[in-house]
Amino acid sequence: MSKNSILLIDPNFEPANSTNLSLLVKIGADTFSYAIIDSERKFVHAVYDEQECESGYEKLKERLKSDAYLKLSYQNVKIAANTQNIVFVPQELFNEAEVALYTKFFADMDSSNVYVQPSWQQTIHTIFSLPQSLEKVINENWNHSTKLQENAGLFELAQQVTSDSILVDFTVGSFQLFYISGGKIAFTQHYQFEDVEELTYYILLIVNQLNIDARHILVKTCGIIHEGDDKWNMLTQYFNSVALLENSSDLDTTILDDMPAHYYTSLLSLQQCG
Repeated sequence: MSKNSILLIDPNFEPANSTNLSLLVKIGADTFSYAIIDSERKFVHAVYDEQECESGYEKLKERLKSDAYLKLSYQNVKIAANTQNIVFVPQELFNEAEVALYTKFFADMDSSNVYVQPSWQQTIHTIFSLPQSLEKVINENWNHSTKLQENAGLFELAQQVTSDSILVDFTVGSFQLFYISGGKIAFTQHYQFEDVEELTYYILLIVNQLNIDARHILVKTCGIIHEGDDKWNMLTQYFNSVALLENSSDLDTTILDDMPAHYYTSLLSLQQCG
């Protein structure tokens, strides 16, 4: 495995029982991770995570050649993938009969399938497509998988927040931000950054452009961040209320006891997606 990767496995995990389990896969621009869970028993059997990949897509193909756990047969598979072809449409503006119209906002048209992902609260529909090369790999290995956009899990968590808040999910060199205002997602965007100075620039730009009152808004953060590191110190410098966001489901995550629980919030929250 790479020096930037980690694999945590329940010692009692039996690969032969995989047909009763679920596989959650998250493919980022620069990350790759997956979890094996028992949805009925609410138990996490395995978590794999790799940061600072040159390409999440290429890492998927590499892991499929060497990782026996990815080749098992599962009861269901959910694949959440990074894509430039994505549009968020409020429920009041969504027309199921005219989905093709939304694709004109895509970055490119290198895909034959367009997916519509309704949110848990049915307030926003996510319209997206995946690159053909990625779609081909997914279909060859998980033909009946549910395809989602990369941050679908965090998207669901964001819509369960009732107070005005900012949710930030970090990788080593990127972050996804959600701004919740009036009980609805008012803004979401993904950014890559080289250092804390560039991160600070993006955060302050968002705060200024959206007229966010940094003194009174709650910031919840997850992913690769620690209390006291440069990212955390930057957030606490500009916001009065900053807290870690851990997975709120009833999953038994015993295998993660020696790891920061908030590392895998967005991965494990994919369980909540349809």
